[in-house]
Amino acid sequence: MRRSLLIYILLFSLLTGCAPASAQEQPAPLTEADVLDAYTQAAQVYDWFDLYSPSTGIEAIQTEDGIFYPVEEPGLETMADLETKVSSFFAAPLAEQLLSSGNYRDLNGKLYCLGGARGSNPYLLSKTVHASVVTDDHWTVTVTFWTDYQDSIPVPIPGTDDMTTASVVTVGYSQAVLDYQRTEEGWRFTSFCASDDLDLDADTVFTFSYDGDSFASDEPAMDTWSDYKLGCWLLHADAMGEGASTLLTQRFLEDPETWFSALTPLAQSPFEHAQIVLESPACVYAWFSQEEQAQFEEILNTYQPKNDVEQAMLDILNAAKERAIQNAAERAAASFCLVTDGSFLTLGNQEGTYPWGNAALPAVPESSGTGDNGEALYTFSFGGVDVDYFVSPNPGADEVIFRMFTDELGVQTLGGIQVGSTRESLLEIYPDAQPYFALQSSRPVSFDEVYVYEPGGFAFCKHMAFYLRDGVVTAMEMEDLLDGRLLS
Repeated sequence: MRRSLLIYILLFSLLTGCAPASAQEQPAPLTEADVLDAYTQAAQVYDWFDLYSPSTGIEAIQTEDGIFYPVEEPGLETMADLETKVSSFFAAPLAEQLLSSGNYRDLNGKLYCLGGARGSNPYLLSKTVHASVVTDDHWTVTVTFWTDYQDSIPVPIPGTDDMTTASVVTVGYSQAVLDYQRTEEGWRFTSFCASDDLDLDADTVFTFSYDGDSFASDEPAMDTWSDYKLGCWLLHADAMGEGASTLLTQRFLEDPETWFSALTPLAQSPFEHAQIVLESPACVYAWFSQEEQAQFEEILNTYQPKNDVEQAMLDILNAAKERAIQNAAERAAASFCLVTDGSFLTLGNQEGTYPWGNAALPAVPESSGTGDNGEALYTFSFGGVDVDYFVSPNPGADEVIFRMFTDELGVQTLGGIQVGSTRESLLEIYPDAQPYFALQSSRPVSFDEVYVYEPGGFAFCKHMAFYLRDGVVTAMEMEDLLDGRLLS
């Protein structure tokens, strides 16, 4: 019995207290936060050998190799301290490469640093860092370097000996992938780069000049550019960007998957105008044909984002589309405007109550009866324009101008057409105007032909009627039929 108990005690000790250390203490797996923290600390140390020096004093020592300054970084008293620091972040081959630079040495028993740090890359805007697990023993850290550097260069003024300046922009990004691996000494970086290691020769970095000659040569080539290159060019194109924006929008309609994928870096970038570029397909929504609008709507309703970035891009497009619809409706209404005596009279809802903040209008309008739905009708004349408007019987209802008529010189549409304009001028400004001989004006007019401009769409039921005699405009009338159209 005593022998059996002894055997049992020995077996129990083997299964518990004598178990291998690796079975007892498994290190916790790394997280992305752990790796990014290691990168941040390692980057500071690496940059001491390439980008800038650690904190130093001013009492320099001149040697045959240069001027050395005392290092005053906490924890770095001697070269041994620096070697320990470097070896704690970098694998042996990389650590040895750094330490053999000759930038540091012990002088008088203290660590000194060679002066003359190079300073950061002026093209670098910022960087972003992301860590990904490869295996249990290997992570990668992807560093994205962003550039958006503006400069100006002298260019000749065509036909003269004078010079002017043109804007030149270097924009885009490059990436470096660093390896963080488990070694015999522990987790160490086996590859690394400086914190401003932007590669200006990368395929994703572009330099654009926005002078006239450069634009003339670039525009025909844009068909061959990637969606991303087009997007980068648009960041600073300003008034030159209409053609490129239209091209990028066409590509969105034809191949949304490529558009989302190609412009994902732009969505992740720190560029000031990146969102404006991403919104561009939606911003021209109001000018799409009905077929294109339907195609655009289908993309927004059916596209399946592949990641959070694409979802954010889709949200940007949806929000921009709603704004575009609202803005287009406002512009369409504003285009139905007569300009007279320095005032703008516009069809549609007015702000507040008569005279709608315009002290130049008659103090008291004239009542002209009651509408079919009980609304109060009013009329007034100002600057050669007869204006009809109504006020709904509902409390707080809008006051709505529904008709404006003029047969006097000097009153113009926003397009510049007025009494006395020729048929040719009228059709140049309003090429979609159609003959409509049966139309009668609300006021007496002498005419032998009528042209009606009724754009529809966001203009809803509004139209302009131009009355002509002998090919010259004799009167103009704008009207909102509210519940129907003349031409459709």
